[in-house]
Amino acid sequence: MPTQDDYGQDIDLWALTDAPSIPDAVRALAAGTIPRGVMRFASASTRGATLTGVAAPVEGMATWLQDVNRLEVYDGSGWITPPATLTSTTSGLSVQSGFALNDFSGYREGRMVVVDIYLSRTGSTIQADDGNIVDTHCCTLPSGWRPLHGTVVACYDTGVVHGGWVVGTDGICTLRTASNDLGSGTNIRMHATWLRST
Repeated sequence: MPTQDDYGQDIDLWALTDAPSIPDAVRALAAGTIPRGVMRFASASTRGATLTGVAAPVEGMATWLQDVNRLEVYDGSGWITPPATLTSTTSGLSVQSGFALNDFSGYREGRMVVVDIYLSRTGSTIQADDGNIVDTHCCTLPSGWRPLHGTVVACYDTGVVHGGWVVGTDGICTLRTASNDLGSGTNIRMHATWLRST
């Protein structure tokens, strides 16, 4: 009678006391290991046509779909894409003269990036002219927390004044519009969300 593997994975290993049969030994080993590896299929429909009957999917089974380049895991009721690990930071933001940093946080999960920046204006008043202001570089995002595909447009708010800002692939954050003047002592809350291209 085959013995079980040492890792508790219910993989049958042919024992010396079993009747000699290389085909049965290989079949038992394959049946135990293949479903526990990452199986490759041309598409979800190919996978569905293949994993039926005694080879039906079981919880924890993983597959790679070649047509969409995606890893999926069977959770007992359906195929899901495993969630990416959440990464975060609260450091590395550099602030330009005329601004002070109150708080900064960045979150990244898979290709989704979210940054929240909380600054105070310490320099002279930034004058608004019918919603327009002089483009004002206020801070720079740390490496690894910048858009990769191009400039991202976002909004900020002071509680009284609102406006728009942009962040480029170089991480430079620039205030571009304001509904009113941004005086010294004004707290500016900036938020942006984007998808990384890689």
